[in-house]
Order: sequence, then C-alpha cells, then structure tokens
Amino acid sequence: MNDLKLLQFYHLHTGRQMTLHQRRSNVWQRIMPELASKSRYLMHLLLALGGMHMIKQKADAVETSVEYSDTVDLEIIMVHHQRGLEGFREEVSRISPSNAESVFTGSLLLVAFAFAFLRVQGLHPLTGATEEMSGAMATPSLTNDTPRLNWLYLNRGVNSVIGDQWYVLKNSRLRAILTLSHTDDYWEDSSSYAPPRLSRCSPRLLKFADGARQAVASIKASLDALGPPLDDLSSCSGTPTSQPSPSTTLDGALDAHNETIRILDSVYLRILSVLRCAATEDSTDKEIQVDLEEAAILSWPCSIPSAFLASLERSDRNSLYGHSLVILAHLYLVNTLVDTWYMRGSFEGEILKINALIGSLNGDQLSTIMIWPNEVLNLPLSCTT
Repeated sequence: MNDLKLLQFYHLHTGRQMTLHQRRSNVWQRIMPELASKSRYLMHLLLALGGMHMIKQKADAVETSVEYSDTVDLEIIMVHHQRGLEGFREEVSRISPSNAESVFTGSLLLVAFAFAFLRVQGLHPLTGATEEMSGAMATPSLTNDTPRLNWLYLNRGVNSVIGDQWYVLKNSRLRAILTLSHTDDYWEDSSSYAPPRLSRCSPRLLKFADGARQAVASIKASLDALGPPLDDLSSCSGTPTSQPSPSTTLDGALDAHNETIRILDSVYLRILSVLRCAATEDSTDKEIQVDLEEAAILSWPCSIPSAFLASLERSDRNSLYGHSLVILAHLYLVNTLVDTWYMRGSFEGEILKINALIGSLNGDQLSTIMIWPNEVLNLPLSCTT
C-alpha cells in the first residue's frame, strides 16, 4: 500500500514539478517511470524521490497551517533509497553503452533526492536505523551544525557519467535533459555586470543583482590579502626529502581558491545575464526560472577544483578555511535562487550553518562579507506585486 501511495504521488506531483521545461518534464513524467518499470533499483530510487517530495510538501503545509493527508514514514522512504543505491552502485561499476541510460537516470534521481534531503534532514534528524540507511546522503560523524558536502560529490559523479557515455546519452531518450538552447559563450558575452532591467522581479533576485559584483570583489580582495605566513597551514612546510604536492602548498591552495572564485564570478555573471536579457520588464517568476535553468546555473559543482573541496574537509580552522567557507556560502546562494520543490529551503539552512562556523572563527572581515548573502536569504524569491 505504501509503495502504491509513493508511486501515485510521483506520477501526480513529483514528475510534473521537476522542471518548468516541457521537453525535460516529459523525461521525468514518462521516460523515467518507464525505465524504472524495467529496473528494480530505479524503481526504488523513483519511489524514494516521490516520498521525499511528499515529506517536504507536508512540511510546507504545516508551516502554512494547511491540512495535509498522511505521508509515508521516512524510514520506509530511506529503505527504498538504500536498496536503490545498492543496485545503482552495482550498475555504475560496470557502466557501458548498454546500461548508460539507466545509470544516468539513477544519477539524476539520486541528485534530486540529495538536494531535498538537505532540507528534510533538518526537519527530521536521522537516528538509529534511518541514519544507517541514509547511504551517500549523510555522514554520521557530522553534527547537524556542520555543512554537508556529500551532495557535491554526487553532482560531480553525474558529470562523470555524462562524460564517459556522452555519445550514447546525447542520442538517448534522456537527451532533452542534456540539451540547452544556448552555449556557454552566449551567457558570458550577453551581459556585463550591469544593473538588471527588471524592476519587478522578486526581492531576492533584485538584492542579488545589486550586490553580486561587489560580493565577488570583496572575497577576491580578502583572499589576495592572505599570504605567507598563513596561520597553522601545516601542509605548507615541506622538507628536502618530502616535498608536498602543489595542492597542499600555500600557493597551490590559493590557486584552487582563486579558480573557485573565478567560477563563482562566472556563475554570477550567468544569473545577471538572465536578468538583463529577459524579454520584458514585467517578466514573470516562471520566465526567469526557466531561463535560470537554461543557463545551467546549478552546474557549478562539476567545475570547482578538487583541492578546494579538500580544503573544506581539513581539520585546520585557519584563515584559509574561513575563506573556503565564505566562497562555499556564496556558491550555495546560487542554489537558493532556484525555485523548485527539491531546492526550496535546502541551502538556506546550509548557509546559516556556514555563517555560524565563520562567526566561531572570530574573523570580523569574513563576517562582514557574509552580511550580503544573509540579506539576500531574508527576502522572498517570489514576486510580491
């Protein structure tokens, strides 16, 4: 009975709300369920995603004092997730043109689940059995006050699947997911950091547009001010017999951070291009969201250097770590501009965690840089007029 409820919910709600693009929506509504009907592990992943949507929708209803029907227990949803993940790992270990379509489908279902899980885990902290079944989504050693990075690695894994099987996937039934109307050059060349023409878009987007350029410049200036000696960066001390690799030296670490700032700047430019190139002054929320999806603003995890990710997992709590957190928070801010059920509310909480960590480092300059993203978060994403 629970499985039927989850499947019905996916067909009636989840599949229809994954994207605003009609051709991509068809993939989620028809093609993925068809593939799942022939694959046990894909069906588990599809049911888990529908269940996660059900829980998030109920949470939203509670916050707005709207009555909502019973949902399936989180533990049952996590069982589906765990079983699907086990099957996915077996398939991805032998990926080939023959199973590329199903592996890519599984990757997309897992990533969407991971996005939603960030929010749901904040509402329902995992304990006992559900923590053990959280699979790739949770790290038991982390507390609820620690930003979670697992979803980043899942995103990068999807990119790996696409790269390995590109020629198969671009001609598959899933090709609509991969096809964008414009190339990277279009977004990079269509706008400079100029004030947006949209005077009636959402308060959050307006605040973002007003401060994006200065935010990137402030982070860059603060990072440039760092230099030898950097406190407690023990990996910078090499010996004649044991030289550290470039990614563990100060220069290598700063290079990785500067490259990540360049990526941040590029993503921000894409967003500003969307706002600047809108067809009318009165663009609707939906039109803007469609263009943000078309600009692929959520693809940034695939581009950031591995050395930058490594800096976020170091035990050192020095100035460079603080800058890592600041950059990550500004990247997370991009995700808060996307208004879909699986993104809504997921990264706001993660930014608040980062803000608290930065505050604990006693870095006044970094705390000052964090004022703007917090102001953006405090504004609604939907138009109020």
